[in-house]
Amino acid sequence: MLVENKTTEFKREYVEDIKNTIAAFANCDGGTLYISVNDVGTVCGVEDVDGTMLCVTNAIRDAVWPDITIFMECRNDVMDEKSIVCVTVQRGMARPYYLQGKGMRPEGVYVRQGASTVLATDAVILNMIKETSGDSYEAARSLDQKLTFDKSADFFKKWKVEFGKAQMRTLHLIGEDDMYTNLGLLLSEQCAHVIKLAVFEDNRKSVFKDSRELSGSLL
Repeated sequence: MLVENKTTEFKREYVEDIKNTIAAFANCDGGTLYISVNDVGTVCGVEDVDGTMLCVTNAIRDAVWPDITIFMECRNDVMDEKSIVCVTVQRGMARPYYLQGKGMRPEGVYVRQGASTVLATDAVILNMIKETSGDSYEAARSLDQKLTFDKSADFFKKWKVEFGKAQMRTLHLIGEDDMYTNLGLLLSEQCAHVIKLAVFEDNRKSVFKDSRELSGSLL
């Protein structure tokens, strides 16, 4: 008899929070979601199989980012002589997966904890990014994906150099997963890092003359 655990989840019917569970499976060790099975494992049966499958695939395609559909299979199955919908999810390769409306922040990233789907902590999110992108800070996916590059665009325009999506990929401001990297963050207006500059009278640095703090885009 099936029971709910880290890789198994039951839903009596299609509900909106199904996308949270599917994203959580992809962020952890994968799993299978059974629709039309109640919490104790009793099969209820789906009346509109095609409609339910369409709702699931549309919700995941529209709400979860990066694209998770290549790691997911939605199919009709039969249990106890009743039709159910099974959604099998593999562990994703572009973790963390998150809800587009909430972003790559704790309120938008879900993981599995035992038989429950819960929100991820900042530490868990950063660890997933590190596992996906490696130890390079610049190449890692930026937590902030709502970046603007007005100053960078003006800089390249001044030198008559194109600065579009293709160039941003070449410069690694956008990664292979089509997401902004931390290098992109450093050149964006959303860069939160502060550069502190100091001017001294000579190389001995014994006489201080002036200082400045620069914030925003490094350009």
